[in-house]
Amino acid sequence: MPSDIFSRIAVIGGLILIGALLRRAQILRAEHASLLNVLVMNLTLPATVFLAVLSLRNVGGGWLELLRVPLVAYLVATLCGLLAYFLSRRLKLERRRAGVFILLAMLGSTAFLGYPMKEALYRPAGIDPQCSSCSEQREICQAYREEHPEECAAYDEANATAVFYSELGTLIPLLTVAVVVASRYGEGERFSWRNLLAILKSGPFVAFLLGLLFYNEPIPGIITGILGVLSQVTVPLIMLSLGITVRWGDFFGRQVRPILAVNAVKLLLSPTLAFLFCLLLGVSGQMRSVTILMAALPSLMLSLSYANQYRLDVEFASNALFASFFLSAITLPILVSLFPHGASEAAQGALPALLACFLSR
Repeated sequence: MPSDIFSRIAVIGGLILIGALLRRAQILRAEHASLLNVLVMNLTLPATVFLAVLSLRNVGGGWLELLRVPLVAYLVATLCGLLAYFLSRRLKLERRRAGVFILLAMLGSTAFLGYPMKEALYRPAGIDPQCSSCSEQREICQAYREEHPEECAAYDEANATAVFYSELGTLIPLLTVAVVVASRYGEGERFSWRNLLAILKSGPFVAFLLGLLFYNEPIPGIITGILGVLSQVTVPLIMLSLGITVRWGDFFGRQVRPILAVNAVKLLLSPTLAFLFCLLLGVSGQMRSVTILMAALPSLMLSLSYANQYRLDVEFASNALFASFFLSAITLPILVSLFPHGASEAAQGALPALLACFLSR
């Protein structure tokens, strides 16, 4: 297990390092990140969004109760976004950097890191993540479910909570509010109808609508297979872009205050607000724990693609994202240790799980 963890860390660090070396060798330049962004925003991310919408099919019958989960996500994102707006003014951030600051504070990497973290912390040992891949695996999983109904029911609740938080609580603001914020801070001084038109023209939003349109329709396996391959390329492309644009010296220079401020909002305030709203809305048990976990995740990596597309401060986005993921390796294990389920065991395994999950999606 340790060797597997270190190999995963080496791979993700290698992708960032490759991007940095390509820039150092002048094979790629910072402006080439926009090409990677075009591929992400118009090809790989739409595939991810489409499959994410279809994943809601797997949620069981208690979905009405689960609607409180995205409501918590909206409330947390709204308050964090408002606080980030006032902090950006307090820190006197220039316009392009302030837009990135707000985006990073609002949304987290619920799909890229949230799903693997949920699997690592909540999936029973007898449930294979590839249960649907063949009949033999399905039979093994079904037998385990019959023998451990309560454990598997808790896992199903955790899985449904993560899906609702990510695909409704994060995806919808990403395709609407985030586009408005990015276009306003990146392209103009005042809000206009063009900001809303940008939403309708974006590839991910079109994919979201197509996912809803074909929600109840059978999708041929070859199509979902192609979309799955495209979806898996999203994270490597963003990592390369991160390596191209990150400025290592800025962590201890002029960017240190806004970087620490935005991560304090995202990694500390966000889960605290999620806990308070869960109490207010009556979200309890496994559902509450997963909701708080999803709120505590590092900033959304796609903010870097938005920064490229809408001409925001790409270097600040890269540096703040880089810091967010590695600071979360400290904050997430502490948070998980506070959860009521298997606290001590979860706390001991949280950091290795976090590190091992970077390339799980």
